Amino acid sequence: MDHDQIVGGERWFRWIGAAGIAVLLAGLALPLTDGDTAFYATVARGALKSGEWVALYSPGGQVFDKPPLTIWLLGLSMAAFGSAEWALRLWHILLALATVFVTYRLARLTLSVRQSLAAALVLLTSGQFFYQSLVPQQDIPLTLFLAMAMYWYLRWEQAADTRAAVLTGISCALAVLSKGLIGMVLPVLIVVVHLALDRPTWPRSWPRHTAAAVLAFFIVAAPWFVVAGLRQGRAFVDTFFLSGALGVGRFFHPALSSPSATPAWTGMLAYLIFLPLGMLPWTGWLWPGLRDGWQARAGGPSVLRFCTVWLLTVLAFLTLSPGDKVIRYLLPAIPAAAVLIGHATDGDRWSKLASRVSIAIGGLLSAALAWLSRQSLPADAAAYLPLVLAFLLPLTAGLIGGALLLFRSQRSQALVFISTLTLIAYGMLTAATVRQWDRISPWRPISRVINQIDAPRVLIMGERSPFAEFYVEHPVEFVDREGLIERWRAESVVAVIPVDALASLAGGPVPVIVGQAPGRLLIIRNF
Repeated sequence: MDHDQIVGGERWFRWIGAAGIAVLLAGLALPLTDGDTAFYATVARGALKSGEWVALYSPGGQVFDKPPLTIWLLGLSMAAFGSAEWALRLWHILLALATVFVTYRLARLTLSVRQSLAAALVLLTSGQFFYQSLVPQQDIPLTLFLAMAMYWYLRWEQAADTRAAVLTGISCALAVLSKGLIGMVLPVLIVVVHLALDRPTWPRSWPRHTAAAVLAFFIVAAPWFVVAGLRQGRAFVDTFFLSGALGVGRFFHPALSSPSATPAWTGMLAYLIFLPLGMLPWTGWLWPGLRDGWQARAGGPSVLRFCTVWLLTVLAFLTLSPGDKVIRYLLPAIPAAAVLIGHATDGDRWSKLASRVSIAIGGLLSAALAWLSRQSLPADAAAYLPLVLAFLLPLTAGLIGGALLLFRSQRSQALVFISTLTLIAYGMLTAATVRQWDRISPWRPISRVINQIDAPRVLIMGERSPFAEFYVEHPVEFVDREGLIERWRAESVVAVIPVDALASLAGGPVPVIVGQAPGRLLIIRNF
């Protein structure tokens, strides 16, 4: 490849990267689409009201089962900008963009500017990372700080720099403050496997530097755990260290599902399926990237080899752990995969394989689209169809068109085409979600009606909904049919009920219907 082609490729990657950032920022307009985000925002709003930022509790009064960093960031954003949906998401998108930058810097430890830009672009446009960037939770912060820890560790391994060792410890501490023990377990496990397989030569000063890293880790991570543990007692210790949601027991049993919900063998295959799905549209280069990275040891320890060990270690840990199998748990491995894919895309060696994989996936998506077009969907499923079509049509076109360009040995054009169509898919999905969401989820329309009523109490018939707790500004209680009837006859309330529950209120105050919502829900009051 001559100099003009290299410079031209870099320019295209920069322009597409800028477009990707713009599309990601356009996601600020999205409503809250994940119940966890609404739940965390409610916890942060409670901390703002109470002024208690150390001993955190869920709306039900239990010890909040996540470390505080994401709640602190949510609270700061809400204090500065209010409770608008974009304010809940802004800080999280900025952390996602920081992860893209760290991935670029990680790649630059061994790759050219062009390859490093490709790695950053792969991360930014990969399906799982892009989606998670728009859903404020703990996984993007964990991924950022894990990537920072691995970057500074490699810097230390190369230069024996005390500052790099200290920053490695601080990064691990921030990962722990983001998601608990896993923020320490993963980086330590990755480095241990790296030492066992690659046997790098550590500098003679490693004991002193290791002590500095450990000290920095405890200075940053320990204070909150000590103070919150003293305030919340045994419940805190169980939650974060023993058998609770973030304790060591989480690695040995599911917390989100029944252990017998699926056969054990499906858990062993889960992440082998999740990883290719999460890396779309770059799945065609995943195996080549792993193969090249594994073989990079020939010239001694290398960053590519380290990224391969990183990816495989996280994959093996999640696969072998009997805990829950959730696709977003794989996110800490995605920066390593992006570096490997960024390297694999720079050359024609793997173009034919990548084109075959891309056209196969494009063919499967085309078949899925054809099948969907012939189905008569129930109303609740049909509401999602505009979102599915808005996303899959350009993504499928990008995969098939990119594969055809690769077959014609037009690799640079294929990369640009795939990236561009993927960003169009994300943009169209964002626009469709903004338009369609109030037809899918009832809680924003419901809250607009209820928040205009001077209601002493809001009863919601059904299971607890974090969306209701976040969007409705009045005190909310979730009740069954008997509880609704009893409270309806005893006090002034506003209630949200299914249409078929209206008849059960006969004999009490006459219901006044003040609104309707998707899902055949009614908003009623008795005063």
